[in-house]
Amino acid sequence: MRKRKFYFKAVCIGILCMVGLSACGKENRDSEISVSNSLNSENTLVVYFAKENPFYQFALEEYQKTSKTEIDLHVFDTEEELAKQYVAEGMAASGADVVLCGNTSSLNIKSLASKGVCLDLTQYFNQDQQYQSQNYYEVVVDAGKIEGKQYVLPITYDLGFVVVREAVEDLCGNVVTDQTDCYTFYKDLLTCQEILHDSEEIRLGLCFPFGSAEENLLYAYHVSGLHLTDGSQITADKEKIQILCDFIKAGQKEWKEKFDEMKNSGQKSALLTGYQLLNGNPAANVRRQEYAYEALFDITINYAFIPSESPGKFHATVRDFGFVSAKSDNQEQAYQLLRYIMDYNFYKLGVVYDTGVPINQNNFENQFQELCNITEVTMGNSSKQVLPMSEDFRKRLREQMTQIDSASLVSPDEEKIFAETMIDYINETADFEDCYQQMCSRLDIYLRE
Repeated sequence: MRKRKFYFKAVCIGILCMVGLSACGKENRDSEISVSNSLNSENTLVVYFAKENPFYQFALEEYQKTSKTEIDLHVFDTEEELAKQYVAEGMAASGADVVLCGNTSSLNIKSLASKGVCLDLTQYFNQDQQYQSQNYYEVVVDAGKIEGKQYVLPITYDLGFVVVREAVEDLCGNVVTDQTDCYTFYKDLLTCQEILHDSEEIRLGLCFPFGSAEENLLYAYHVSGLHLTDGSQITADKEKIQILCDFIKAGQKEWKEKFDEMKNSGQKSALLTGYQLLNGNPAANVRRQEYAYEALFDITINYAFIPSESPGKFHATVRDFGFVSAKSDNQEQAYQLLRYIMDYNFYKLGVVYDTGVPINQNNFENQFQELCNITEVTMGNSSKQVLPMSEDFRKRLREQMTQIDSASLVSPDEEKIFAETMIDYINETADFEDCYQQMCSRLDIYLRE
């Protein structure tokens, strides 16, 4: 199973990707960081990252310009190749000093930390005078702690959210609100989907692209209340997990029934779906949806964050992160490199839509200001005028970004077990009770290995 972390694919993503920001063009850069001939030598850092996260290279190039530390860069084709390489050599004295990961990483950081492979950065972190907690999303930073020790430095994070046409919201009676808990939120969405399904105006409710059920399940895992207590006990609310799975099941079933109809109805009809489940940097993606709908169809939208278990609060998942090898001979330099990347502003590279929310609040604010004030977008060979983001949206987004009450690192093994067992219920090849018991049994075996 591809370990793409809870990415909800909207029908219109291919169309909207053609709508580019004239203010955010990517630089074309072919330069590479020079590779040192000696591994782990004094003042040389060996750094691993995957091509799937190209912005790391830009940051490393900038760092190399001002630092006396040389960088020996190892670029892997995929996160999976990086993980296999690092796990194979993780306990040895050779290998990477710094590992930079993205949201598709299959590395189990908790396991690596327990085996002494990852360096405990707590001492460096606590003594870092440049780190001022008020300038960062502290709850997300704390997600990099394992048993109270800072093993991981988060760089960006993702939030789940729903984009909705205001006309559709009115049709559903404005029932969907993010000031509730995640289970009620999904129930309300399901109610709206049923209304949209029966509406002559809207023939397709939620966007559930074919084959997306596993990705939806990965997000459900993070908001389901499923906990692995002390690494030895499973705590779960079966009823709440079934609510989430029922929602995904209903959406997937509707999608299959309506797929041919939507495919033959043209791009405009595909764009005019009711709700779109998305994940990533909400400030960037809500804004992109807003100006795209306005420029293409003169339609306004609204949005709602997907709540956590606490009403009006939200769960974040670390997207991009880095850690230092416990075997590194240059641990302090490795930490300084991670801190540089933690503060690096990727927005200037024009990749804001391809990354999560910066962990650095000042970087987020700079991005947000520029996004809000966009008044012209490029569409093919022409340009369209659009309105700046409304003051209501600006105020609301800013406030909600501070209402994150929980955050987590990716959990590739646990997520895989959850998705692989519950997918049979989604696909109607097994009943919920059987799938749930199988999930608990597999997680119990995993915890005891």
